[in-house]
Amino acid sequence: MSWLKGCWCYCMLLIAYEAHSADTVTQQKQTISAAFEQLKFQMKSGYELSSLPQLRVIRSQAAHYAQREIVIHTILIEASIRQHFGDYKHSLSMHYEALDMAEQLNNPRIMVKTLLAVIDLELDLERFDHAARYINRVVQIGNSLQPGDELLVHIKLWQARTHLERGSFRQAQYELDLGRKLPLEDKRLSAELLLTEAQVALKLGDYLLSQTLLSEFSAKYMLVADTKAKLNYQLALAASTLQAGMFTEAIALAMTGLDQTFHTRYLEEQSSLQRLLASAFAQVGNYQQAHLYLKRYSLTERALDQQKRNNKVLQLEAQYALAHQQQQVSLLEKDNTLKAQQIVQHRQVLENSKLTQQRWLLIGVLCAAAIVFVYWRWQNIRYTTRLETQVAQRTAELKERNERLQALSFTDSLTGLNNRHYFFSTIDSQINALKPKHDIIFCMIDIDHFKRINDTYGHAAGDLVLQSFADILKQCTRSSDLLVRWGGEEFLLVMPDMSTRDAQEVVERIRQQVERFPFIVNGETVQCTCSIGFAPYPLMTGEFKQASWEQVLELADSGLYLAKEVNRNTWIGLDSVSASEPIDFDYLLKNYKEQVRLGGIVISSSYEGLQVPV
Repeated sequence: MSWLKGCWCYCMLLIAYEAHSADTVTQQKQTISAAFEQLKFQMKSGYELSSLPQLRVIRSQAAHYAQREIVIHTILIEASIRQHFGDYKHSLSMHYEALDMAEQLNNPRIMVKTLLAVIDLELDLERFDHAARYINRVVQIGNSLQPGDELLVHIKLWQARTHLERGSFRQAQYELDLGRKLPLEDKRLSAELLLTEAQVALKLGDYLLSQTLLSEFSAKYMLVADTKAKLNYQLALAASTLQAGMFTEAIALAMTGLDQTFHTRYLEEQSSLQRLLASAFAQVGNYQQAHLYLKRYSLTERALDQQKRNNKVLQLEAQYALAHQQQQVSLLEKDNTLKAQQIVQHRQVLENSKLTQQRWLLIGVLCAAAIVFVYWRWQNIRYTTRLETQVAQRTAELKERNERLQALSFTDSLTGLNNRHYFFSTIDSQINALKPKHDIIFCMIDIDHFKRINDTYGHAAGDLVLQSFADILKQCTRSSDLLVRWGGEEFLLVMPDMSTRDAQEVVERIRQQVERFPFIVNGETVQCTCSIGFAPYPLMTGEFKQASWEQVLELADSGLYLAKEVNRNTWIGLDSVSASEPIDFDYLLKNYKEQVRLGGIVISSSYEGLQVPV
């Protein structure tokens, strides 16, 4: 009986110990969750490098207790901090690490949040195709969420931002309208949605709607907005004021926003504000200030490019090598001083000896010291030479990598053509190099019904069609022409030193080549056509008013849309603007078709019997 009683007592003690251990683990998990929520609350105001140690401690503890959701969130937060401070290499690897863990967790909500963070980074890196693919994946996962889940609003917001970055402003507006119809209680998310809608309205030229949305943002959500959102609000408000023609107010607003960007890492907002100031000062006739802010805008853009190209790891390695070299030199100098002191002491001892012994000992010491010094000097020179060689090699590697990064940042990875980034970095120099009485032709080219090809044959087949289309454009253009993949299936062709008549022959040749070319897709021959709109620069919109190259580009885009609306497989070119008095460009762009019908805009087209729709 005593044996059974002892066994029973042991079992009860074991059960009590296990229950106590389980309670301890539960309390520890609750402590980690509370610490993580407190850290997120502290970081709402912005990104701080000082929070990284605490973030890593929480991640380590969460990993120990298998709290995988907290581990994923801490990885995404650290990756966002690195992204904010320009460390794109480590940020990208950490985003992909979080994505792998989210896929293993098989939680739709965590998967959506992780993919949205990856999309944010891809848009920051201007890899719009990658972002579009991740958006499609998010939309598929979002179908499994509950109808009232606020993550659906997040999805619509990032769909709109992706379309906004790719230039599809109408599509972005459509997604935002759907997002605002969904139930939403988070004020911060409502603020982001409203601010993005105002930015889209600006891109569409509807500054009245933009000002209305910004007023609502200021009244309801300014207190919950973070620093970046407030800067974007200031930028959008200044841009809408500029579009409204209130140039002095736009300058004041832009200057206020620009002051807020100093001593921060919001270089993109700073660049946009500087460009806006240059445009506003030019409108009021203060060309000196306009030129000053245009130069500052150029410098800020270069800083942005340099920030994305720098490899932080190689810089740290170079700094470490330099510090190590300085430390070695310091140690050698100390060693030399110690040896010199030893020689002096030894000489003092030898002076007390006999003259003969002193002579021979002194000779021996001097010889030994000379040998040691020569050997040390030889070793020092050898070591210094090796360090200089390593530094030169590392410098050459850095230069080569920077050149490769610059080439990658200027090239579209799919077609091998130049991208928007390259176009914006070179167009001003081309405009400045334009000879008197010579034109630059801006052509917007779009593949007809390209979405049908993607839907029928798949995106891989669509990529092959884009590559073949790019080859046709290269064959039909000159080496001096600039070919740019503008986004998706839309391309930009810039032809310097070319008349409107010669441009008509070029675009007709492109149209015929595309129409006749057999595109091979999955072993089948597919016929494609394209629509083209072009306009010449310089272009006079009145007797003394000349349109800017940005406005000419928009007119070419309007010609492209008119060609698609009329017939497709058609080109429409703007020959001239016939007006007895200056015409407001915004009015001209909004009433493009009406001006064509009334004869205010003189066009040419490859479509016989062109009738402009009402």
